[in-house]
Amino acid sequence: MNVCREIYNKANLDAIVICSPSNTFYLSGFESSNCQIVITKDKQYFITDKRYVNEANIVLKDCFEVVAGDFTYISMLTNGCGTIGWDSDVTYNTYKSLCDSLGESKLKDIQPIIESFRMIKSNDEITNIIKAQEITDLAFREALKDLKEGVSEIEIAAKIEYVFLKNGASIAFDSIVAFGENGASPHAHRTFRKLRSGDFVTMDIGAKWNGYCSDMTRTIGFGELSSEQIKVYDVVLNAQLAAKDALKPGMSGKQADEIARDIITKEGYGEYFTHSRGHSVGVDIHENITLSPSCDGLLENGMVVTVEPGIYIPNKFGVRIEDTIVMENNKAKQLSKIDKKLIII
Repeated sequence: MNVCREIYNKANLDAIVICSPSNTFYLSGFESSNCQIVITKDKQYFITDKRYVNEANIVLKDCFEVVAGDFTYISMLTNGCGTIGWDSDVTYNTYKSLCDSLGESKLKDIQPIIESFRMIKSNDEITNIIKAQEITDLAFREALKDLKEGVSEIEIAAKIEYVFLKNGASIAFDSIVAFGENGASPHAHRTFRKLRSGDFVTMDIGAKWNGYCSDMTRTIGFGELSSEQIKVYDVVLNAQLAAKDALKPGMSGKQADEIARDIITKEGYGEYFTHSRGHSVGVDIHENITLSPSCDGLLENGMVVTVEPGIYIPNKFGVRIEDTIVMENNKAKQLSKIDKKLIII
């Protein structure tokens, strides 16, 4: 049974309309800037515009009836249906179009059902994420070769993204490359700031392969580092290793977050750990569940999550170490092959 039909059966509604680009890709494997999926008792429709119809027909002919249309066509396909499921992870304009076409009173949000399926990755999905991580590792190694005094953050980010493209991948998110004090911002925007001796270099990067993301952060030293920099790095590394090794099915996102946070807090840096410990990864770079103080969701085998504690000292430097992890055989399997011992160039 395909996933579309499984979701339809679990929702137990007359019809389902899927509009979110991430959800339509997840259910079809076909990427389009304008498409909707309609699932009824007997049919599965992929609705798109004339730019994509021919290609979609070739790719999806065994799974979907591909038609050129819009929300008016959705109304025709669901004519006579009672309650209709929809995915709420859409823009307001899309929601308004659905309401105008189908009637707000007929719509029932089934996004939580879709998310419950997306949280557990199939073998094919994990294979794609592993490939994305292999390309991410390669890009990191190539970027190290270009770290020389005077190079800019933007130049290193460009090199990383060039390696992605050269190897058939795209970017999972805008690459973060932060030198020195810029690393004190967890999601720093790359600038023309040039590399100097004594800088930490934080690279948070991820390739996307066949629609699936990877996510990795490494912080390395350039030139002579201070004793404070080395101490902070060791604290983050110890927290990251302990948090990764402790992951197991049945653990809540909150419990997973506490492991790294407690280590960092005991070392006196709790106020400088300013984000959650991790998040799920898949078609989107951030998915449910999160490893955060507010998440009661439980880890399961087949989930793909990140482990990424950090310490960020304003106006000085930041350190983050992150790996993408597959929950497999009741333990955490790290995907990156990049060493986490402090590299100093």
